[in-house]
Amino acid sequence: MYSNKWNKLQHRIALLHEAVANKRKDYHFKLAHQLCQEVGMVFVENINFKSWSRGLFCKQSLDMGLGQFWEILEYVCSQTNTFFTKVDKDFTSQICPDCGIHTGKKTLDIRVHKCFECGYENDRDVAAAEVVKNRGLEIAVGAPVN
Repeated sequence: MYSNKWNKLQHRIALLHEAVANKRKDYHFKLAHQLCQEVGMVFVENINFKSWSRGLFCKQSLDMGLGQFWEILEYVCSQTNTFFTKVDKDFTSQICPDCGIHTGKKTLDIRVHKCFECGYENDRDVAAAEVVKNRGLEIAVGAPVN
C-alpha cells in the first residue's frame, strides 16, 4: 500500500525512538542504583500516572518516563535490600512538616512554605519532600514522626 521509501523511513524513525527509549531506561537504572547505594530508605508519592498523563503536565510526564522510573526504582530497591514505599500524595505541599498543621492551598507562584502556627519557613518543594519523608518514616517505623 505504501511505497518502499516510506516503509524504510518509518523503520528508521522506529529505530530512533527505540534508541531514545533504551537510553532513558539505562539512565533510570543507573540513577536507581546510585540512589539505593546512597540511602537506606526510599519514599515516593503514590501518583496515578494514567490520570496525570491526561492533565496539565501530560507531555512532560510522558517524556521523562517518571512512572517507569518508579517501577525500576522499586525493583532495584528490592534487589539491594533498600526499604521502598509509596506514601499518600494528598496535601504534601499544604501540610507543615514541622508541626503537621494544614496551612492551606497555595498557588504555584508561592515558592516558600510559611507556617503561621510554629513559624517554620522553607522552600515549598523542600517542605513537601519533608512531609513525604515523615509519612514514609511513619510507615517504616510505625509511629508518627514530627
